[in-house]
Amino acid sequence: MKHRPRSAFVAALSLFLLLAEAAGAQVPAPPNTPEGRRMAALIVAFDAGTPEAIRTFITGNFAGSAQKQVPLEQRVQRLTGVAKEVGPITFHQSLPAKTPEVKFLARSKKSGDWVEVGMMLEPAPSFGILGLNFEESEGPGAAVEKPKGSDAEVAAAADAYLHRGGAEDGFSGVVLIAKDGKPFFHKAYGLANRDFDVPNRPDTKFNIGSINKVFTQVAIAQLAAQGKLSLSDTIRKHLPDYPSPAADKITVQQLVTMTSGLGDFFGERYDATPKTKLRTLSDFLALFVNEPLLFEPGTSRRYSNAGYIVLGLIIEKASGQAYHDYVRKHVFLPAGMKDTDAYPQDSVVSNRAMGYTREGANGPQPGPKHNNIYALPARSSSAGGGYSTAPDLLAFDAAMRADKILSPAWTDWYFSDKEKAPVAGAPARKHSGAGGFAGGTAGVNAVIETDLDTGYSIVVLSNDDPPSAEAVAKKIRQWLGLK
Repeated sequence: MKHRPRSAFVAALSLFLLLAEAAGAQVPAPPNTPEGRRMAALIVAFDAGTPEAIRTFITGNFAGSAQKQVPLEQRVQRLTGVAKEVGPITFHQSLPAKTPEVKFLARSKKSGDWVEVGMMLEPAPSFGILGLNFEESEGPGAAVEKPKGSDAEVAAAADAYLHRGGAEDGFSGVVLIAKDGKPFFHKAYGLANRDFDVPNRPDTKFNIGSINKVFTQVAIAQLAAQGKLSLSDTIRKHLPDYPSPAADKITVQQLVTMTSGLGDFFGERYDATPKTKLRTLSDFLALFVNEPLLFEPGTSRRYSNAGYIVLGLIIEKASGQAYHDYVRKHVFLPAGMKDTDAYPQDSVVSNRAMGYTREGANGPQPGPKHNNIYALPARSSSAGGGYSTAPDLLAFDAAMRADKILSPAWTDWYFSDKEKAPVAGAPARKHSGAGGFAGGTAGVNAVIETDLDTGYSIVVLSNDDPPSAEAVAKKIRQWLGLK
């Protein structure tokens, strides 16, 4: 699940900024330069957030060569989606960037989150926009840690940092750092259950949120390799009774890469649904199946929990097994993941961490920490919410690197952007590069990072609100000198 609540810091920051604006504090503006005027034009377009405003921005600011490469209306759709997701933004400052790129830091008026906006520009004198990039940011003044000299120094720094965080109620969870599959740091901090003062253990089971999506991807790859489905298949081919006509045009490939036009199942309907009624994949369908597509399939990309529910249903139909049974037998068992499963929220599970959140109990403002059980479905889905341990996630990472779960060609697909299926008979490439997967919701944050070139793996599991695990993983990456 990628359902991110606002953190206490963000809420406090938003309140501060609102008070500052009410008091008449001057808001920074982009510099009065050709590059700065491009930034200002983007901010104006995002303030409006309409397709008309976005279209005017594109035609007036994008380079002619860029406008020829992508159809106007397709670019309008994509950028309008970003504008609606990020919301109106306030300029904060320009950031250092390599020529011909400019970057600036902005804050979303909608959520209070910080965002780093990058613009690739033509050379002078036109400075037309060639491309845009939006990334989450920790905000101004975020410290960048220097790489440590050895793994032992990384372990020592991590322990000192996490002990301080635990003492300040800043981190509760488990951290594991490994090189070539062998852990050189693996410790637990904080409490798994605050009611009974039960500490977290190195093998405690945590909710891992959207990391479950990678297991869904692996299952799709296995079934494709067996010829039981193709990435080009439509939803309708496997789910003939799917209620929406969109099933006739959305492909498995588009579901995997989140280019299907399906959106989320979180929202008002989810909030109003008793969570005890969400136990099977089919139970989630009513939350989104009648919603219109966000865009025509294949024309844009939007994070899609709904799409991964549909993938799970396709896995069930193609395999003849319930989704949870399939991944347990064909993903968890081959990887040696003995403590990973879709444990129902209302079942008794030994050594399971309870999630704690500051969201929801005090309206829109953060309140004291409380149990997150009422925010979670009764059972996880193919979109996320299952439970695992740090050793199990390391075992999965090692099994994937060693081609133990997929063939080399499909393992390459897994470690790639997944835009193209393997070509029959083509030689497999050497797995390389780096990537990570994260999951987060109220009282849940989990990260697994893998660097195929250096052999490092990082697993951080937390039973607190985001970005509790992601912030730790970022520091560790910096200490290891990873990108």
